Amino acid sequence: MKILKATRIAPGIVSGPVFFFERNKWPIPRYLVASGETERELRRFQEAIAKADQELNQVRGLVLSGLSKEHALLIDAQLMALRDTDLHRAVETLVCQRRYNILRAYVEVMTRYAKTLAETVNAYHQERLVDLHDVMKRVIHHLSVKRDYTIPRLREPAIFVSERLSPTDLINLHNQRALGIVTQVGGVDSHAGILARAFNLPYVSGLLEMEELRNCPRIILDADEEAVHLNPSRETELTFSSRLQAFRQTKEQISFQEAPPLPMVTEKVEVLMNASFVTEIEAVAPTLFPGIGLFRTEFLCLERNAIPDEQIQYRAYSKILNAARGKIVTFRTFDFGREKLFALLNIEALQKESALDNWGGIGFCLDNPEILITQLRALFRASRHGAMQIMIPLVTGIDQIRATLAITEAARANLGKTVAPASAKIPFGIMVETDTILEQLDAAAKLVDFFSVGTNDLALFLLGSRRDATLVKNYYHPLIFRALDKIITAGQRHNIPVTVCGEMAADPFGALGLLALGYHSLSINANALPTIRELASSLDLHALGQLRTALIEAADAISIYNLLKDFRNRASHPD
Repeated sequence: MKILKATRIAPGIVSGPVFFFERNKWPIPRYLVASGETERELRRFQEAIAKADQELNQVRGLVLSGLSKEHALLIDAQLMALRDTDLHRAVETLVCQRRYNILRAYVEVMTRYAKTLAETVNAYHQERLVDLHDVMKRVIHHLSVKRDYTIPRLREPAIFVSERLSPTDLINLHNQRALGIVTQVGGVDSHAGILARAFNLPYVSGLLEMEELRNCPRIILDADEEAVHLNPSRETELTFSSRLQAFRQTKEQISFQEAPPLPMVTEKVEVLMNASFVTEIEAVAPTLFPGIGLFRTEFLCLERNAIPDEQIQYRAYSKILNAARGKIVTFRTFDFGREKLFALLNIEALQKESALDNWGGIGFCLDNPEILITQLRALFRASRHGAMQIMIPLVTGIDQIRATLAITEAARANLGKTVAPASAKIPFGIMVETDTILEQLDAAAKLVDFFSVGTNDLALFLLGSRRDATLVKNYYHPLIFRALDKIITAGQRHNIPVTVCGEMAADPFGALGLLALGYHSLSINANALPTIRELASSLDLHALGQLRTALIEAADAISIYNLLKDFRNRASHPD
C-alpha cells in the first residue's frame, strides 16, 4: 500500500471509491440532426452566444469600475473571440452542410482554431488561447442540454479527485453525497475550503502525484494526518475503523436531534455558528447554537454565477431568518476578494493580474454602489422576518465605514411605502481583518455597534501570506495574538461586543487562546460546534485568563502553542 502526502484543507477521515475528474474534458455528444432541425440548432447557438455576451459585458463593467481600461481589455479580448464572425460561419457550415449537432460543431471549430493558435510563434496569439478557453467554457455551459457536460456527476458516494475545485463544484458534489475531496491546487483560505469545512467534507490539496489516483479503485483519505492511502488492504481498513466510525458519528451529531443546552461556565461563552446556506441552518439542532455569527451572502452569487436581483435576495434572506427561528443572524455583505471574484466571474485570464490582489470586500461594493444598495434594500425588507445584524468585510479605513453608513441610510430611506417596513433598529458592524483598520479601532468603535474579527484575513494582512498559502498554524503567531488583544481591548473600552468568526475559533487550542485574551463570543462552522461547546463548558475562564500576559509577550508561535497545550493538559488531568 502506498501513502501520498498532501495539505489539510478540511479535517476528517473517510474511506471509499475514487471518482477521478479531468477538468475541461467534456463528454460532448456527437450525432447528426435532421434537415428540419438545423434551424433550431442554430437558434440555440445564437441564444448561447447572446447569454455569454451579456455575462461578459456585466463582468467588463465590474472590472472597469474597480480597476482600469487596461484590465477591461482582457474582457474585450474574450468578447472579440465570442463575436468572431468567421468562427460563427464555420459552426453554421458544420450544422447546415454536415448536419452536426450544435455542441459537436462548436467544439470542433473551437478546437481546430485553438490548435492553430497553439502552433503559431506569435506571442499575442499564444495569449489568446486562455481567452478562447474561457469563452469556450462559457458557451458550452449555455449550450448543454444536460449540465453533466460541465459539472462532475458522481455515480455513487465517492471521494472526488481532480486538479482543482470551484465553489460551484463543491456545492454540487455535496448535494451528490461526496465523501471527501482531493485536489492538486487549492488553499486553506479558498472559498472551496470554507465550504468543505462547512459541509464537513474531508479535503486535502497540494497532491502532486495525481496520476496515481486515476486508476486507483479505493483510498483512505486521512485529512487529519494529511495522507492519502492507496488501495488499502482489509487489515489497513480495520486499523482505521475506529477513527472512521468516530468521524461518521461526529457528522451525525450535527443534525436535528435535540442537543443539550450549553452548560453555564464561570463567565458566559457564546458559541455561534457560521453558515453559507439556509440548509446548513436547517440541518443543525436548534439547541446547538444561540445564533448565526456569520452568514456569507456571496454564496448566493456563486450558486448562480451572477449577482441576484433584489427580489431573489429578499426571498433568500427571508428564508434564512425564518430558518433561524428567532435567533439573530449576522449577515456579511458581499465579500468579493480575489479568489471569490474569480469564482464568480469564471475567467482564467484575470487570475494572473496582481492588481486584483487587494480589490475586494467592502471596497469592491463601494466601487459598485448599485450592488450594495440592492443588497441592503433586500436585507431591510427581509428584517421583518427575524432578528438580524449587518456587517461589512475587509474594511481598510474609517472613510469606508462612513461611506457605507451613508449608503445604508439612503437605501433605508429609499424603501418608501412600496415595501413592508424594515426593522426599526438593525445593528451595524465591521469585520476587523486588515492591518490598516487596526490603527483606527477607537474611531471605528464610535461609528459601529460591534466588531467581528476575521482571523484568516488578519493573518494574511499581518504576516504577508498569500491566499493560497497553508495557514493552519499562522494564527499562533505572536503578531496575531497582539493584534487580537488590541481589538478586544478597544471593544471593551468602548463597550461594544466583539466576536471572532475565523478558523482560529474552531481550533480547540486557538479557542483557548481567544478565551484567555477575553473573547467570550466565538462563531464557527457547524462541524466544530460540539467540540468547542464541550471545551467552553469545561473551562475555568478565570484560570485561563492568567495566560493573557504570557501569550501577548511570547517570542514565537511555538511558545504560544506550548502555553495553550500545557494549559489544556493540566485542565484535562488535574492533580
